[in-house]
Amino acid sequence: MGRLEDRINAIKQITRERPELRKPLELHTMILEAQRQIRESPGKGTSLDWNDKPLISNLQSDAIKSNKPIAGLLDASVFDSILLLQTCEKVAGIFFEKGAKEEELKELIHEMKSGRINIQDAVSAVLKGDAEPFGSYGEKFGIDPALIFFIISSLIQPCIEEIADKTDSSLKEKWWQSQCPVCGRVPMCARSKNNKRYLVCTFCGSRYLADQFLCTNCGNTDPSTLKFLTLEDNPEFRVDYCEKCKHYLKVIDEDKSGRPVPESLEDIITIDLDMIAKDAGLVRI
Repeated sequence: MGRLEDRINAIKQITRERPELRKPLELHTMILEAQRQIRESPGKGTSLDWNDKPLISNLQSDAIKSNKPIAGLLDASVFDSILLLQTCEKVAGIFFEKGAKEEELKELIHEMKSGRINIQDAVSAVLKGDAEPFGSYGEKFGIDPALIFFIISSLIQPCIEEIADKTDSSLKEKWWQSQCPVCGRVPMCARSKNNKRYLVCTFCGSRYLADQFLCTNCGNTDPSTLKFLTLEDNPEFRVDYCEKCKHYLKVIDEDKSGRPVPESLEDIITIDLDMIAKDAGLVRI
């Protein structure tokens, strides 16, 4: 996804062009800054060497054999607990500033620092896409489980992005599933180019080929029930949706776009599509 400074500069440029997006772009920048120490560490917060080609090759091979995303194959013990805790406190601090429950979040961080909540266990749950522990944390501390999941996810994001950057394109061209081959998340956005639709994971940066006629939520492939909506002023943006489950995917048509949309910002830049989809009675994945 490029150097941290380059990403921050790209966000500044978009903010100048789209001042109405200042708040979500500002939050995005603050998260990147909170992750700086992990992003600048050799192993991206782990004890592993991501320049080790056999390591990446073996993870990719295991993902193909098991038909499971790479992240789910990682052992959380490779992550540096001290670095995770330091970054966790920084990310939580951002949400204090944004009006989240400060005392409750501080209590959660205290429990992690004391070891009563093992941060590597929380990371393991994120890697495997297991939401159950976060429901328990949310109930215990009175915090939205989605916020806790987001905070813990932010700790491993630099590592997962690094894996996505190093992963061979063959996996991304042959995966043909809705969930991301690297992190396992189901993307909210896609890019279309040369009559091909590539799903875009804004968490790890993976871009992988998918069927044009596929609902990424329910797996429906019936073209007669897969529709789209467009913006009159921005024909390069559209909403692909499924009449069966009412979920939608935001698509950037690169063949119609007059300028490139920076990676990782697809969901923010297409925020107007969420409003159109909501008005149409559609549901985010």
